[in-house]
Amino acid sequence: MQKNGIIDFTLIYNRFKKPLFNYISKVMKSDILAEDLAQNVFMKLYDNLDRIRNSATIEVWIFRTARNEIFGHFRKKKNLVEETFEIHEEKILTSNLLEDYEHKELIDFIEAELNCMDRGNSEIYYLKEYSGLSYKEIAKIMEITQDIVRSRLFNVRKKLKDAIIKSGRS
Repeated sequence: MQKNGIIDFTLIYNRFKKPLFNYISKVMKSDILAEDLAQNVFMKLYDNLDRIRNSATIEVWIFRTARNEIFGHFRKKKNLVEETFEIHEEKILTSNLLEDYEHKELIDFIEAELNCMDRGNSEIYYLKEYSGLSYKEIAKIMEITQDIVRSRLFNVRKKLKDAIIKSGRS
């Protein structure tokens, strides 16, 4: 790779490392696995950067590759339950102990609800809410239409809202 290629890779890496990690981490439920899979994605990007002709498609390429890495990981594992352990816990400040506890409890509740939903729907939610991708970008990554993305995201949010109201956490 030439000097310009290394600079291009570094710029791309710095731009996408956080949203990619957030997406993988939420789907995998493990920061350690997310780091490994994100590293695999960036290694593949580094190896294939010269082959990606359109720079506008790099984001789609990165998230589609991440999605393939995640599916590949799950295919290798027979028991998905062992992958649900959280590695890092949030630090709770003593000054806001009750508020922080309630916030963490709500996040855990939302995560549990997402785990009960169809994987494709929860994946759209993660891509939108934790990676900040647009409907168009999510549609390209998942190879569906923007209308389907909007519809599924609307349904997921409605189910989450209804579940929160029903549980009395609102």
